[in-house]
Amino acid sequence: MVAKYFTASTQDAAEEMALAYFNCGRNELTIDVISGEEAPVSSEGEGPELTEHSAAAAGKPWTILAIQGSATEIAQMNAFFTLYYEKEGVFLELYEERGSGESVNSQNLIHHLSRKNIAGLSVPAAQSLLEERLGRKMIAPHQTEYVYGEDMSIVVTGDELEASVRLLEPEPGGFMLDLDTAKKKLREADITHGVDDEAITQWLSKKEYGEPYVIARATPPVDGDDGSLIFHFSTDERTGRPREIGHGRVDYRSLDLYVPVEADQLLVSRTFATEGEPGTTVRGNPIRQRPGKEVAMPRGKNIAVNEEKTEMKSTCSGMVEYVNNAINVSNVYTVSGDCDISVGNIDFEGSVHITGSVRSGNTVKATDGINVAGSVEAATLIAGGNVEVKGGMQGSSKGQIEAGGSVSITFIERGTIIADGPVTVDVSIHSKIETASTIHAKGKRGAIIGGNAGAAGDITANYIGALSSTKTEIEVGFMPRKRTRLMALEKEMERLDADRLKLSQLSAYLDRTKETMDKETWEKLYRSGVENKKVNDEETDAVTEEMETIKYEMDHATDSKVHVLETAFGGSRITIGSSAFKINEDISYASFRYDDGEVVYGPCEKSKTDK
Repeated sequence: MVAKYFTASTQDAAEEMALAYFNCGRNELTIDVISGEEAPVSSEGEGPELTEHSAAAAGKPWTILAIQGSATEIAQMNAFFTLYYEKEGVFLELYEERGSGESVNSQNLIHHLSRKNIAGLSVPAAQSLLEERLGRKMIAPHQTEYVYGEDMSIVVTGDELEASVRLLEPEPGGFMLDLDTAKKKLREADITHGVDDEAITQWLSKKEYGEPYVIARATPPVDGDDGSLIFHFSTDERTGRPREIGHGRVDYRSLDLYVPVEADQLLVSRTFATEGEPGTTVRGNPIRQRPGKEVAMPRGKNIAVNEEKTEMKSTCSGMVEYVNNAINVSNVYTVSGDCDISVGNIDFEGSVHITGSVRSGNTVKATDGINVAGSVEAATLIAGGNVEVKGGMQGSSKGQIEAGGSVSITFIERGTIIADGPVTVDVSIHSKIETASTIHAKGKRGAIIGGNAGAAGDITANYIGALSSTKTEIEVGFMPRKRTRLMALEKEMERLDADRLKLSQLSAYLDRTKETMDKETWEKLYRSGVENKKVNDEETDAVTEEMETIKYEMDHATDSKVHVLETAFGGSRITIGSSAFKINEDISYASFRYDDGEVVYGPCEKSKTDK
């Protein structure tokens, strides 16, 4: 599409100029009248005849816009501009958009003018025409037109890590940018490092005008290595098993609960940090590297560090532990204050002593004992040895204590205790207590109120249940967890029986089809059946043996007793072995025992002074 403004004394004269310029017929042009006015003529026809020159002087000159193009193109024409180099000067013509066409892009116009290298360019004249949105103005004196070729714009990131270029499109007949010129322009822009000649060549050959292309990258710095600590003892989780000492013997004093050390044993060695190497930006400026950070030797107890601070050794024999960036040679881990979110969960090979309380959500594990000077909330304590809680537990139905030894606690409310050793408590309220030993509710109240209490040995308490007939389950002689295990084994046996039936059906099927079935398939099914039957037999034998053991223990778990020093309230139930006794009316000062298939009671066989 081409357009041009024409000015003459009359509209016809202006149109004739347009037809001559475009060398076409009138029907090939769209002509808009921009301005003009006919000269006045006398109504009576008197006066001298007006010449063309005098008519032009009497009226206003006519300016038209002639556009060559199809009607469809012109109807939705985008705004555009044209430069004309004439003898009077350099003229800029601006043509307004039509229909839904886009308005002129002022940035494109300014960029085009800057690339044309116009001498004496009148910026105000060009800006004025942009504001008017259409028309023709002289913006520079007469000169020869400069036809620009390909060029490049260079953008460097603020951190000078990358330099990218955009290839600028040439005018028709303009020169093409070559590699040497492009590199020269980069040097002029101070791009001196990381320039990729191959990338520039590819960029020039693609002719993707206006698209950004990275042609130089900085050399990144090489950060220094941080100093490090090398531990010369195992930090793996311990198994808790006795250490074998040969000839089938084990040393029960050397449980794999910690890492044993000897005096003057090397525990930690240290490597120093390095400086690293600086990088270089695309403009040749240095990029500082991050020097490595030195790492300090851990603090600790019963350890010694050499003068060069490169080695740490133990100063005594014992166990070594690495907790919270501390290396201690000892056998006890102490938490000063509460075990809360700031301390986190503890999983320690040895004993744990907490001078405060254990807050809700925390878990404390120790392969030996756990001692809590305060109380325990809805937390979990798991110990391989004894657990002692000076206060009590408000379990909120989530708190739990598991001990491989004994448990001593003032009170427990809505919590769980599972122990292998004796359990001593003042008050248990709506809680579950289970032990392979005895339960003794002693103290100011000495009561088990609600919940379940089960012991392989005796249970002794001042009070069982409450005046409100709170349901309280007491069981001695047999661990409740074994009863649960027996139920699981019975379900497992049902599964094994069902599998054995299927294997028997498979065997019968193979006997019938041995002569007709593909030999390879038959042998594959046969081997599978034999192997699965072997596994089934082994599992059946193991489950049967365990079930028989538990049933034997259940049948013979009748020696344990329940001693009530004050009152067993109605609503409580006492189970010994496989027999149970429901208390409907309060019973005072009594011992419950198993006799000939039932639970009976008589005068209490214990006193409050008994240990």
